[in-house]
Amino acid sequence: MRAVVRDRYGPVDVLRVTTVAPPVPAAGDVVVRVRAASLNMADLDHVLGRPRLARLGTGLRRPTHPRVGVDVAGTVERVGRDASGLQVGDRVWADLFEVGHGALADQVSVPASALSPLPDAVSFDVAATVPHSGSLALQGLRAVGPIRPGERVLVNGAGGCVGPFAVQIAKARGAVVTAVDHGDKLALLRELGADEVIDYTREDFTRGDRRFDVVLDIADTRSVAALRRALAPGGRYALIARRLGSFAEKALLGPVVGRLTGTRIGVFSWRPNQRADLEELAGLLVAGDVVPRIDRRYGLDETVEAFRRLESGQARGKVLVAP
Repeated sequence: MRAVVRDRYGPVDVLRVTTVAPPVPAAGDVVVRVRAASLNMADLDHVLGRPRLARLGTGLRRPTHPRVGVDVAGTVERVGRDASGLQVGDRVWADLFEVGHGALADQVSVPASALSPLPDAVSFDVAATVPHSGSLALQGLRAVGPIRPGERVLVNGAGGCVGPFAVQIAKARGAVVTAVDHGDKLALLRELGADEVIDYTREDFTRGDRRFDVVLDIADTRSVAALRRALAPGGRYALIARRLGSFAEKALLGPVVGRLTGTRIGVFSWRPNQRADLEELAGLLVAGDVVPRIDRRYGLDETVEAFRRLESGQARGKVLVAP
């Protein structure tokens, strides 16, 4: 079978498609026939080996394993010994972030416990866009407490992988949503249901007169001192962190500033691939409350081009890779 692999950290050119032996499921595992996968910034970080602190878990000098890809949707191909609850032909989906990656392949061996049933009403292409980014959006909004109808929610960095899910989930809960990104993505954000859009190249949302009940920060571009100005009394802020320095600032200074200003500022602990989250996201997909946008669909042999599309920041929705 074919699989995307790499043997060192570096730019996306380190990726290559090679022929490997089909996986044999270990005890408790199943082999999934990959029908579709999607790319996330986490996949790009994994290839580049950033942040460097993450290499404590993935290999200090070289990756400890060659596999790539976290979002997977497919069908069960083989069932290993002691793998309960699944049978050949079952439709499944998962985020493989904590179980070895490997979604960019014809097949991948996965612990049965990491897979969730995929409703028949959800296509493989749609499902593949959701597990990683959708769960981050869902948990980020949950971290700021229940979103009440009519609350003003701002999503900073709304046009990337996670932001479109956050915009739609907040709208489904009755919020008035403001989406922030650069001007080329504003039309997409309006299509997703944003009530207001802000081009960050023209306007700094922390310096206007508007105040927000909730700020979900995906772009991670503002300091605690600036962010407090954007929060209404009692407002809540959560960061989806990608930079260690910013994570430390929000985690350490955020609670202090929050107490002084009557707001809540902090980070949250992300838990990947929670079955309850995927069940909730499946319900939103089936109901039509969340409609993932697919930018482009690439074949497995075009994986490097797919990563370049993601890295360019030009994608309007999720980038798919399908065998």
